[in-house]
Amino acid sequence: MRSYRVLLLRKFPENPTLGFYRHPKLPSSLLGRTLVRFLHVTSPADVVAFYYQTGFLRSYEVLFTDTHVYDKEAYFPLEDIRGVQRQGRSLILQVNQVGRALPHRMKLGSELAAELMERVFDLIVHAPKEDMIERVMERRANLNLASVQWLELRDEVLRTIDLLHEKYQEGKLSLLEYEMLREDLLRRLG
Repeated sequence: MRSYRVLLLRKFPENPTLGFYRHPKLPSSLLGRTLVRFLHVTSPADVVAFYYQTGFLRSYEVLFTDTHVYDKEAYFPLEDIRGVQRQGRSLILQVNQVGRALPHRMKLGSELAAELMERVFDLIVHAPKEDMIERVMERRANLNLASVQWLELRDEVLRTIDLLHEKYQEGKLSLLEYEMLREDLLRRLG
């Protein structure tokens, strides 16, 4: 399971006035009261960040660990979040469960808190794509110029072969012409 610890430590807002807390500045009294409600989080050390909002006779909490997000109604892996939409003080998360995206509503204390939390979930949704881009860039950085040129030539040859095949399908090239041109192009890759 993918860890979002670094992302949360860097990007989760730290604003006690709005109820946003991030490791290492997690208030132990609030965290202790919150952990009583979340049985799946076994240790305060597991909590990377949390949101705490008090209302009239009740409170609302959202806990983040390395891999999961918890609120009073549900918990799910962060990597299963596919989208987020803000509606006033609420967020609607699209969570991948049972093979499809199901909505999950989070009601936050203010519109500003909802906006800040929306940014956090947007970062989480797009984090895997950033990792894939970084991996591709690392792989390309290890290639020398000759390898890059060969890959570009290969791509061009394959595109040309596809175009020739279309011409053959349209009847503009005979099978013999198509095969000869194709073989000539493949020889260039040699």
